[in-house]
Amino acid sequence: MKRLILFAVPLLFAQCLHAADAGFDARLRQAYSRLEKRDLAGAKAEFQKLAAAQGVDAQTKWEAEAIVEALDLLPRLHAKHPRLFVNESSWPAIKQRALGEEKEFYDQMARRVNALKLERIAANNFGMEAMEAALVYRVGGDKTLLEKLRRMLRVSMEVIPQRREGASERSFPAIAWSAALDWVWDESPADERQSLAATMLSDAWKRVEEARAAKKLAEWPHYYVRSIFWFVGVALLDASLDDVSFARAVALIGIGLKHYQERLAKLIEVGGEDGVWQTNPEYDLGSVPSPVFAFFHSWKAATGEELPQAWSVAGVSAELALRTVVGITRDHIRHFNYAGHSNGSWGFGQMRADLLADFLGQHIYFFGKTRPAEAAIAQHLRWRMAETGGAKLPGELPVLRFLTIGLQGPAQPAALPPLPLARHFASVGMVMMSSGFGPDDTYALYSQGGGVKGRRHDFDVTHFAIYKRGHLALDSGARFAAGHSANYRHQTVAHNAVLIHMPGEKSPRSQTGPVTANGGGQNRYPEEARPLAFESDRLFAYTATDATPVYSAAKCAQMTRQFVYLAPDHFVVFDRVVSTQPGYAKSWLLHAGNEPDIARREFRADNEGGRLFCRTLYPLDAVIEKIGGAGKEFWTDGRNWPIEDFWQTPGSRDWWKRYGKGLTEPPAAMGRWRVEVKPGAARADDCFLHVIQVSAQNVPRMIESEVRESGGRIILNFAANTRTCTFIFNKTGPIGGSLRIAQDGKAVVDKALENRIQR
Repeated sequence: MKRLILFAVPLLFAQCLHAADAGFDARLRQAYSRLEKRDLAGAKAEFQKLAAAQGVDAQTKWEAEAIVEALDLLPRLHAKHPRLFVNESSWPAIKQRALGEEKEFYDQMARRVNALKLERIAANNFGMEAMEAALVYRVGGDKTLLEKLRRMLRVSMEVIPQRREGASERSFPAIAWSAALDWVWDESPADERQSLAATMLSDAWKRVEEARAAKKLAEWPHYYVRSIFWFVGVALLDASLDDVSFARAVALIGIGLKHYQERLAKLIEVGGEDGVWQTNPEYDLGSVPSPVFAFFHSWKAATGEELPQAWSVAGVSAELALRTVVGITRDHIRHFNYAGHSNGSWGFGQMRADLLADFLGQHIYFFGKTRPAEAAIAQHLRWRMAETGGAKLPGELPVLRFLTIGLQGPAQPAALPPLPLARHFASVGMVMMSSGFGPDDTYALYSQGGGVKGRRHDFDVTHFAIYKRGHLALDSGARFAAGHSANYRHQTVAHNAVLIHMPGEKSPRSQTGPVTANGGGQNRYPEEARPLAFESDRLFAYTATDATPVYSAAKCAQMTRQFVYLAPDHFVVFDRVVSTQPGYAKSWLLHAGNEPDIARREFRADNEGGRLFCRTLYPLDAVIEKIGGAGKEFWTDGRNWPIEDFWQTPGSRDWWKRYGKGLTEPPAAMGRWRVEVKPGAARADDCFLHVIQVSAQNVPRMIESEVRESGGRIILNFAANTRTCTFIFNKTGPIGGSLRIAQDGKAVVDKALENRIQR
């Protein structure tokens, strides 16, 4: 391994790394002064003393530890440029890949670069274009591109420090710019490259100082601009830099490295045995992993070291993605419109397809050999995306596609390994079920509760979502809408759960602000609920939850739900609800995209090519009503909470302009109607029993069923899919019961519904 050779140059006293920071710890300043003098051993000793000192504030200690990490890493970094994403030894394989299996993608990139006229490169951030131009230049060798590329680098560095609104606040343009300069470092005039590097390092360091002043330096920066620190430092570190710029590069490496080390450790902790930390597909299968995979590539290129296998948890769970992706089009993947955190979902039930396709490929590249089952799932999904064309889109950092040396695109259908009917992802408190993984299959999600604290931000325990040829039982509402998100979207009323209405109840603050509506829902997050059971069989899946702890004890003495999926198209939902006062009204909810048709104790709701039937069997005196339509889509506590304003600009009526994707009113996937089932009389103790059937729209009616009581138990019988099913639920006493499924008069399932979690 080559070692970085550091040459001392005169200290530029006119520049001071921290002159503007009046509150800067004197001991930290002293340690940095050693670093500015390139006294690496002395600097390390000072930072180590500071990290171990008593009475040092947590942020200063964190920063000192970060710089020690950087100084330990320096000898392991490649001494020469390039080292960000690529190095000299990897260029030949990258060129071969670009001109081989990824030639179509490379040719598209080359056409974009060649089409950009020199005179049009002005007064803008060309960071992304510069990275593409640098790659095309290195692969194709066209010297005329170098002039374009140098101009892109110069004009971008005139714009980036201005912090214009928009993409500049995401990290990717600055990361791409840094990579471009790194890749042509030796072919750029020395004074020009040093000036450009010093300017970028100065701008990045201002971000450090601002974060330090706000006490946010140690916070994970996601994919926003502070995630550039590691990449900028690695790309621009060079012995020829002035002393202050050199010190900044080293410090940025350390601060960025510590961000990623802590992020990876946290995701490994959250993922646990399941290897799942994701709850919001629009972000956790979208932009959020982008900087993590970029870090993986940069680590490998800069150090020449392979990734620890423990880091695989920090990528993307291929099985969770498979069970979340309910449909694929050219540009988008469809999902349940469910988001347990990050201020909810946007409400469209879809996200861009290229990112997930890219992540699955990256996951196979880094971890496929040691996790072959996950790799097979990832390859299957990639093949499905390739069939629609979605996988051909560029991703956040298009260059990463060329770095996956040896990764082949799925030229033919990739077989799935054997998978159970349902999977319990205990780490995030969710159960995912599906009859298969094709476009006509039935998919379901159940919010069981439990899991790692801090991962869930909606009051949605026992919520279920069902998809078959369209969103049928769904989450409703959207994120980042002033008034709406806090009072409706994050509340239980927006989910398929049970409300208990207690007059005067005050709800806790939501992720997007204070709550004024009394929606009758839960007041603690899903982690506080108690998962009771999970079992997956060939013919059925069963899960149960004690949700009592997530309701106010002042109104709820018991709330439990037992949820059974009978493959392929039937569900049974049994709830036991005991309020502390008979007058506290209860409501059982199911949200739909379009107006339901109610006939006696049944209703039907269609969306796209799918149909949902639901029959209420308990309460025996149930009253069924529908709420929704124009002006009442998001109704709670006597009023509608429309999606109008961005949450930061109340009164602006700008939500649809910002986020509407061309729409001006809620689409079906956002949920425009709901059915409420209420007991016909006031009482403390109630049971709700529902049978749900989903189908294509050519099915005219749902199955017949019968129900009776015997000895404190409810007995449900129906026939479906050439089988007869008998459920017995305990109406009182322990949560449980039994299930018998018979075919041709012979029992194929005959068992108790036990309170245990299947592993």
